[in-house]
Amino acid sequence: MNQAGRSSSSSCFRWSFDVFLSFRGEDTRSNFTSHLNMTLRQRGINVFIDKKLSRGEEISSSLLEAIEESKVSIIVISESYASSSWCLNELVKIIMCNKLRGQVVLPIFYKVDPSEVGNQSGRFGEEFAKLEVRFSSDKMEAWKEALITVSHMSGWPVLQRDDEANLIQNIVQEVWKELDRATMQLDVAKYPVGIDIQVRNLLPHVMSNGTTMVGLYGIGGMGKTTLAKALYNKIADDFEGCCFLPNIREASNQYGGLVQLQRELLREILVDDSIKVSNLPRGVTIIRNRLYSKKILLILDDVDTREQLQALVGGHDWFGHGSKVIATTRNKQLLVTHGFDKMQSVVGLDYDEALELFSWHCFRNSHPLNDYLELSKRAVDYCKGLPLALEVLGSFLHSIDDPFNFKRILDEYEKYYLDKEIQDSLRISYDGLEDEVKEIFCYISCCFVREDINKVKMMLEACGCICLEKGITKLMNLSLLTIGRFNRVEMHDIIQQMGRTIHLSETSKSHKRKRLLIKDDAMNVLKGNKEARAVKVIKFNFPKPTELDIDSRAFEKVKNLVVLEVGNATSSKSTTLEYLPSSLRWMNWPQFPFSSLPPTYTMENLVELKLPYSSIKHFGQGYMSCERLKEINLTDSNFLVEIPDLSTAINLKYLDLVGCENLVKVHESIGSLNKLVALHLSSSVKGFEQFPSHLKLKSLKFLSMKNCRIDEWCPQFSEEMKSIEYLSIGYSIVTHQLSPTIGYLTSLKHLTLYYCKELTTLPSTIYRLSNLTSLIVLDSDLSTFPSLNHPSLPSSLFYLTKLRLVGCKITNLDFLETIVYVAPSLKELDLSENNFCRLPSCIINFKSLKYLYTMDCELLEEISKVPEGVICTSAAGCKSLARFPDNLADFISCGNSAECCKGGELKQLVLMNCDIPDWYRYKSMNDSLTFFLPADYPSWKWKALFAPCVKFEVTNDDWFQKLECKVFINDIQVWSSEEVYPNQKERSGMFGKVSPGEYMWLIVLDPHTHFQSYSDDIMDRRSPKIIDLNQPSFGINSSQSILGKITVSFQVTPWYKDVVSIKMCGVHVIMWE
Repeated sequence: MNQAGRSSSSSCFRWSFDVFLSFRGEDTRSNFTSHLNMTLRQRGINVFIDKKLSRGEEISSSLLEAIEESKVSIIVISESYASSSWCLNELVKIIMCNKLRGQVVLPIFYKVDPSEVGNQSGRFGEEFAKLEVRFSSDKMEAWKEALITVSHMSGWPVLQRDDEANLIQNIVQEVWKELDRATMQLDVAKYPVGIDIQVRNLLPHVMSNGTTMVGLYGIGGMGKTTLAKALYNKIADDFEGCCFLPNIREASNQYGGLVQLQRELLREILVDDSIKVSNLPRGVTIIRNRLYSKKILLILDDVDTREQLQALVGGHDWFGHGSKVIATTRNKQLLVTHGFDKMQSVVGLDYDEALELFSWHCFRNSHPLNDYLELSKRAVDYCKGLPLALEVLGSFLHSIDDPFNFKRILDEYEKYYLDKEIQDSLRISYDGLEDEVKEIFCYISCCFVREDINKVKMMLEACGCICLEKGITKLMNLSLLTIGRFNRVEMHDIIQQMGRTIHLSETSKSHKRKRLLIKDDAMNVLKGNKEARAVKVIKFNFPKPTELDIDSRAFEKVKNLVVLEVGNATSSKSTTLEYLPSSLRWMNWPQFPFSSLPPTYTMENLVELKLPYSSIKHFGQGYMSCERLKEINLTDSNFLVEIPDLSTAINLKYLDLVGCENLVKVHESIGSLNKLVALHLSSSVKGFEQFPSHLKLKSLKFLSMKNCRIDEWCPQFSEEMKSIEYLSIGYSIVTHQLSPTIGYLTSLKHLTLYYCKELTTLPSTIYRLSNLTSLIVLDSDLSTFPSLNHPSLPSSLFYLTKLRLVGCKITNLDFLETIVYVAPSLKELDLSENNFCRLPSCIINFKSLKYLYTMDCELLEEISKVPEGVICTSAAGCKSLARFPDNLADFISCGNSAECCKGGELKQLVLMNCDIPDWYRYKSMNDSLTFFLPADYPSWKWKALFAPCVKFEVTNDDWFQKLECKVFINDIQVWSSEEVYPNQKERSGMFGKVSPGEYMWLIVLDPHTHFQSYSDDIMDRRSPKIIDLNQPSFGINSSQSILGKITVSFQVTPWYKDVVSIKMCGVHVIMWE
């Protein structure tokens, strides 16, 4: 029978009645309805029936409440039912409860055809029509809608000759089933926030054909059981038998627990208390024999051993076709081993859902009280989407009615306190681990979160951990950690807090701890007189910049130290550091306050040395054995003057010396480090006194030089440098040009030169860079471009797609003839802020060009032609521009082809001192216009192009581009220019420096490509969907013979309205078959 609208909410509502009877008294009170009422009551069903013989026209509030509080409504629709406004008001209320509360509706069509009810025809319709003189059209329309809805519901027709007694028995049996089904519903959660969408996402996997096993895994408190219950309520009606077995982990630990679970499974599904199960093998046999042909739904909650699965769901063949088994567990590996078809990680709530759930528990409302909004956001940030934490913390704070105390409690949670209920739930997974895996968990949770997993394994091994692969895999299967983006270890903040709590509970004596994570613990050890041989990790931060009060040999107390990470120790009472343990592998100390490392420290075991912003002057003294060293970071160490001999650093991969403004000596050995991948350099303004004569870095991929003095002889590249892909030189003095040896860098993909004063040209050897994809020169003195010495070698820069020569004082563009020849794949050409007067005619030979920029070329007078394929052109700021191609119509239409918009690309044009074309059909002197496409336009099934255009004036240059265009069809937004500017430039998008003057901005849109559905929901806006323009809301209005109302608006950010004014806007529309 009909169950439309049933939802999980129905299982949470408190019902006062089982059944509400709606009927027309004069038709059926003394016969059919009376017999039905009596039979229902004989079965023990609690029925509400209105026994008043006379009624007014308005339904009483008590009757409305009775409808709301009934599980099932039976509507006896007779021939004169529609003549009663009272009955019709009851019907409207019943339909509303069906939709909103999942109330079950069972209609009985008593000697009337359902079609007459839906169409209000025949005698039934005549009775209904009599009400029109007494009631408003709105009331009549509401009744009609209710009658149509109920006529489409599955119900019982009662004909003249039907056996009514037998029919009543069938109706009562169906009511009994519905009520029994309602008692099967599980209580999901007090506030089931976010559950519905999770259920919807799971349904396609759960309801696939055949017998399916689905596993839900995740950490404790994440909502696995809640989701399983909601899923059960959603689909239970589709099965011959259902069973939800809760707390399997706990139940199976009791004596005979698994056997008892087998009994419960059989009893629930077969509804038979007589089945005897004496032992596990016997239970397995009975389950397989009795259920192999039944379509069943089985939920196994909190499974934690293979034995449990083998005893309860040995395989797919245990149950009938279409059966579904859903298991929740903390251990993903159990599901993999047992052969589950689908394994779904249950993740936390998103931010908005988390805030709502917290608010329900804390404020008994869907949102926080105004005075507590920011504090509530802090609470949600702390919980990181964990439903259990949101519930516990919200419920605890519910009784706190003072924002000051509310904040104090939050401070304690964030800094020190992990609620016992939360910890008990999460610790179940930890307590089940082997000792060696517990050790791995404590190290990771306390010290190594957000580190690269391979680095973490090295650290764990150095700290003495064993069975690393097994341990990390186990922690991942239990969802205690994950491997996220960039191969980094991720862990929920509350799990980390649990790990730190466990760590602190191991011993109260600082010198006996393996990890010193609190400032006071670390300082007690370093300033004390006891050896701390157990300490492997010191990792702490001072809350603010602090002078370090330790002696020069303090680290002798931690001779087994492996990891040292100190923050905010910006100075020291001791001027020197005389000792570091040889066991040290990883050292990260920003603002390192000493001028050098200990003279006796040879770095023999050191893997990473990170001392950014340090006071170090001399890096290493005497012999250094650096075979293990992989990374050195001395960024912004302004006192550093020299990099010594690193010839023993044969495994060094990263050397970062950016911002070392007084560096003058770089040892020759740096140029021969064969495993070096990234080298970042800065020097003093005087340049290097010593630098490798040749760079022979075979593995180098990234080289950046900043604030350096560079000439044709420094740096010198060698033929061995076949791996380099990125070369960046900035804020440097480059005498005339780079070294011609740059031609050896044949794997180079990106060459960027910015703010390189005195750079007047590039060596012709750049044409040897056959893999170059982007060449960018910004704000330099590049006045010429090299000629090609060997024109017989075409397409030498075949992969070059981006050429930006911006602010380079270029006066002559003849070199573009060479670029056309050698770079046939060029897509973007940016010649902005230069001193040339015209674009050469060869510009049209760039067949692949899509983006052409000449912004702020103040001397540019003429752009005679633009390549056909260009979709984005800006000449903003070109104040002298007097001529632009006249074929704007061709620019818009691309020859009546939407090929230019292929892939969703946007076509745009920006010019100065240019009017909207006269042939634009729709124009307005305001910032928006509305028009109707006339009847002679074809339908949306044809191809189309929309070309909005705006003319605006900028009165001063204190304006950052924020001019937005929006398009509406029949008042429905279908496009916005916000965040869609292609090739967004550093300055101001398509408008360059935005100097004062008049601008014209033209956009070309393909409705079938660009028009999208827009939502107020920020999550929906991140992935808008292409709309169907053939749906009725965008279709032809037959009464007015129009295609649709089109509105285009241009909006300026409010705080710029005094600077920018809209002069005119327009739209041109093209449609073709």
